[in-house]
Amino acid sequence: MTSEMLLALFCIGATLLFLGIRRGMILRADREIRRCGTTLAAERDALELQANELEAMQADIAAMQARLAELSTDKLVLSRRSGKRTAATRRFIHEIGRPEPGRNRFVFRLAMAPGFTARPDAKAVVHPAIWRFENEAQVWASDFAAAQMLTRNIFHDGVGVTVSGEDAEEAAAAGAGAGVAAP
Repeated sequence: MTSEMLLALFCIGATLLFLGIRRGMILRADREIRRCGTTLAAERDALELQANELEAMQADIAAMQARLAELSTDKLVLSRRSGKRTAATRRFIHEIGRPEPGRNRFVFRLAMAPGFTARPDAKAVVHPAIWRFENEAQVWASDFAAAQMLTRNIFHDGVGVTVSGEDAEEAAAAGAGAGVAAP
């Protein structure tokens, strides 16, 4: 009985030892799993925080792009307005003759003849781009008739320019009494 008992005790002891070792291994694996789970949860939280920051940055970028589009539109409007103001203040002066004793200055408004560039035989003497601005001819002549003749010889419908002499005529009439024909 002793050997059987010893064998039974050995089997019971071995079984208990096996169960104890197995339980220890399960506890160790459980601790490792919990530690990995904690690490994964911390990494998940960090990734969620980064994802939230990224979404906030994307919203900021979208807001900045919208603001940039508004500013670009404003800049375009302002540059167009500025261009119009500049175009209105620019003036091309075509001077005929020079100031000499006995000559007066007469001013004629010049404009491109309507539809001139559409004609097949159109040959502009002056570049068409300058007609966006104010153009005038300042003519130095002894009297209005000579000034008008000089101006109409250079600027006429054949070269696509119309001459308006109302200003020069008014100036000549006003200057006749004062002795000066410059407006």
